Amino acid sequence: MTDSFVHLHNHTEYSMLDGAAKVSPLFAEAKRLGMTAIGMTDHGNMFGASEFYNTAVKNDIKPIIGIEAYIAPASRFDTKRVTWGTRDQKDDDVSGSGAYTHMTMVAANATGLRNLFKLSSLASIEGQLGKWSRMDVDLIAQYAEGIIATTGCPSGEVQTRLRLGHEREALEAAAKWQEIFGPENFYLELMEHGLEIERRVRDGLLEIGRTLGIKPIVTNDCHYVTKDHAASHEALLCVQTGKTLSDPTRFKFDGDGYYLKSAEEMRAQWDSVVPGACDNTLGIGERVESYADVFTHRDRMPIFPVPEGDSQETWLRKEVAAGLARRFPDGAPEEYRRRAEYELGVIIQMGFPAYFLVVGDLIRHALEVGIRVGPGRGSAAGSLVAWALGITNIDPIPHGLLFERFLNPERVSMPDIDIDFDDRRRGEMVRYATERWGSEKVAQVITFGTIKTKAAIKDSARVQFGQPGFAIADRITKALPPPIMAKDIPVSGIMDESHERYAEASEVRTLIETDPDVKKIFDTALGLEGLIRNAGVHACAVIMSSEPLTDAIPVWKRAQDGAIITGWDYPSCEAIGLLKMDFLGLRNLTVIGDAIENIKLNRGIDLDLDKLPLEDDKTYELLARGDTLGVFQLDGGAMRELLKMMQPTGFEDIVAVLALYRPGPMGVNAHTDYAKRKNGLQQIKPIHPELEEPLKEILAETYGLIVYQEQIMQIAQKVAGYSLGQADLLRRAMGKKKKEILDEAYDGFAEGMRSNGFSQAAITALWDTVLPFAGYAFNKSHAAGYGLVSFWTAYLKANFPAEYMAGLLTSVGDDKDKAAIYLADCRKLGITVLPPDVNESQRNFAAVGADIRFGLAAIRNVGTGVVSSILAAREEKGKFTTFSDYLGKIDVTACNKKVTESLIKAGAFDSLGHPRKGLFLVHGDAVESVIGTKKAEAIGQFDLFGDAGGADETMAEVFAVKVPDEEWESKHKLALEREMLGLYVSDHPLAGVAHAIAAQTDTSITSLLEGSVPDGAQITIGGIISSVNRRVNK
Repeated sequence: MTDSFVHLHNHTEYSMLDGAAKVSPLFAEAKRLGMTAIGMTDHGNMFGASEFYNTAVKNDIKPIIGIEAYIAPASRFDTKRVTWGTRDQKDDDVSGSGAYTHMTMVAANATGLRNLFKLSSLASIEGQLGKWSRMDVDLIAQYAEGIIATTGCPSGEVQTRLRLGHEREALEAAAKWQEIFGPENFYLELMEHGLEIERRVRDGLLEIGRTLGIKPIVTNDCHYVTKDHAASHEALLCVQTGKTLSDPTRFKFDGDGYYLKSAEEMRAQWDSVVPGACDNTLGIGERVESYADVFTHRDRMPIFPVPEGDSQETWLRKEVAAGLARRFPDGAPEEYRRRAEYELGVIIQMGFPAYFLVVGDLIRHALEVGIRVGPGRGSAAGSLVAWALGITNIDPIPHGLLFERFLNPERVSMPDIDIDFDDRRRGEMVRYATERWGSEKVAQVITFGTIKTKAAIKDSARVQFGQPGFAIADRITKALPPPIMAKDIPVSGIMDESHERYAEASEVRTLIETDPDVKKIFDTALGLEGLIRNAGVHACAVIMSSEPLTDAIPVWKRAQDGAIITGWDYPSCEAIGLLKMDFLGLRNLTVIGDAIENIKLNRGIDLDLDKLPLEDDKTYELLARGDTLGVFQLDGGAMRELLKMMQPTGFEDIVAVLALYRPGPMGVNAHTDYAKRKNGLQQIKPIHPELEEPLKEILAETYGLIVYQEQIMQIAQKVAGYSLGQADLLRRAMGKKKKEILDEAYDGFAEGMRSNGFSQAAITALWDTVLPFAGYAFNKSHAAGYGLVSFWTAYLKANFPAEYMAGLLTSVGDDKDKAAIYLADCRKLGITVLPPDVNESQRNFAAVGADIRFGLAAIRNVGTGVVSSILAAREEKGKFTTFSDYLGKIDVTACNKKVTESLIKAGAFDSLGHPRKGLFLVHGDAVESVIGTKKAEAIGQFDLFGDAGGADETMAEVFAVKVPDEEWESKHKLALEREMLGLYVSDHPLAGVAHAIAAQTDTSITSLLEGSVPDGAQITIGGIISSVNRRVNK
């Protein structure tokens, strides 16, 4: 007992940019010190609770999960700051300039932990002030059960009162909290880091304890794991505050004592000063019960409302039957009925009917309100039930897609259906899910941004050397080996001989070993790397539950829009049974939707993609030409070359090319082998003579190559007698690349083949062929689903080029490089892109006959409100005849000098017959005059049109503007046009010399941008230098 101690007050990295203790190292140190329990009390949040608990279980150490809470000095709803002292007591008054006091709370049991989740969540939702999520007395009193609390650090309410000399109020505060939590659940908290503020309140706290019978405990307010981490923690605080270590005014912790001290250190410091205080930490540790119930996986699936008399299971059966009836008005074939019955049996047996009903409901709503949905993503396209419900839109049976790849009856795991929505309307679907299932049961998902290699080096350099540090950091980061898959070598790997990229880091190691400043930066960067910098929101994940989320996890409210976000990442949420769904925004669905709308407006055709046959000569001719710029997944330069080599003739070729155009298959030339075999340029050889006939049907569509994961499963089923569920487990095992797992998998596979009469030679040949393919064989269901989007986009480009390219140009309005590429492609296709026009342009790019008209929203400085006003005026009052007519008809809110100037420079008034420069010279005074007149009329100073009823001719007289007949020289005019539109549209400054440039160059700039030029090629280009970026390499 006397050699033990429990650290109850500790800050992990989830006290972002304040705590420097990573969870795993914290437990490793606690284990080294022989500690049997340890606490976590991060600032104002419970984000780390799941990681902390699971790491504790792995290390066989009792977790004590809590929070260092922010307590509002009045109501949590009151944003007015409150102070208790006089003006000269500012430093001792309520923290955050009157925003909060502190309190330490830990959960004594599962009930207490859930209450802490509730408290921290409501503190964020209802009590946020600045960066502080604040609880108040009323809220804590409501959820105090199962919580053990202390007076906290020197910024606690009791200590703050003592520092201000308010002894009576301090006693009353302690008594209040003692009553709320119960006498056995409230403690005095003492700490010692050599601070006057700590010692000044100690006697007062102990006197209150004697008066009220409150026991003392001691804590160390740990913010880092070991003493040698103090320097990197100081640097972290400077990262938080934007200060440097040399700044005397910076926020800092005095001394290096905020680490996980041993029991011996704590007892030597406290046993003689406050006898029993260390023992009381052990008492709390013993009282804390298991939290296992909080972290146990249970069914939290949203409960789908079904008609009276139906269960989730029976209703799913009815919905699937109805879906098949819609798909097959004359009755579903027997094969479909059998497959549906089999899948339903698996789904019901695994307990997932509600999941399919919930997802089906989301898709139904999207389609009802006109939100375009992708045909299928991931392995879900292998489910006939999903197809019947409309969740996917690709029939799995003719395409050979397997249900077991999606939901394996021999491996219990949640199904995972990701849904692609029109990118512009994804947010509507998140709102629908929130409204449908309840705002308290749906949330978006937190992510954590960590300090990566280069950021750690730059942060370390800045905080230590200020502005001059940037140059040193630049030298260091330039000496790093190049990133692989956008990931740099970790700082910790630079000097670690066991790291796989150690040999590549010799240049940066030399800097570290020869330059003391670089060594100093490196040492501090080591401590910063990997720490959490901030909390963000996952791009697509949404969590849904059958119960209020705050009964299961902590949540927080995003300040900018009030959105509710989970406090745990999605793996932690899924681990306890919460449903995670990905609501993805796919830009190409937006392009498709815009193209279809363009087709309807331009040609009067209502195109239904779902009814398109997958055989269309124009589409496959386009693919075979490699004319696929802007076609989903097929627009890269190397991809276009592969298409030209492959000469696709059917949908199965699109699916194959999506599966093959990846590093793994390309590394063994599977992509070119497919193309050659398809066109009779390479012989198709069987894997082994015994296997030619058994595998013929499985490998026929891929010309003897193993391309898909589903083929591996079918092979195992065919030759080794596996069920498809077993075959999926084999596929997974083969992808692991771990010898013991592979050995076990091989034994079962070989035994199955032997029992079916195959020789050892055939077994070995097949295994040696399948094993490497298993590492990169692709999910055919995903390739087929995305292949259908590729087909749709190719079909639209081949058959409705102007309408499709208009949609494409709209989608890249913010990416001028992409817009330039697609504009050049329009020229190749014979499509003229007309400049913007106040009389002819729509909001977005729009097809006009065989041409495209620039959209008003693509003009710089012209926002959606202005566009709406122009379109409304044109619709209600007729087209504009002159600039004066435009000023008279347009709403005053859209009529300002900046917008008008942008429209002039973009050429949007050219059709009215006015020169751009002339308009530019007079527009300022004209706009001011119009605004003044219209505002005067609006407030009733006079009736602009008197009894004439606002006649158009009167309007034209009032707003008459004489436009000088002056124009800019062509070069300047086009430069201003490019400034507003991002590219030249009405003409090009090099148009007159294009032939001369072509004679001296071999590559166009757009060819470079679109990726048509091989890496390393030497080329000659010509053009106009518009800007210069200076880049210094190694």
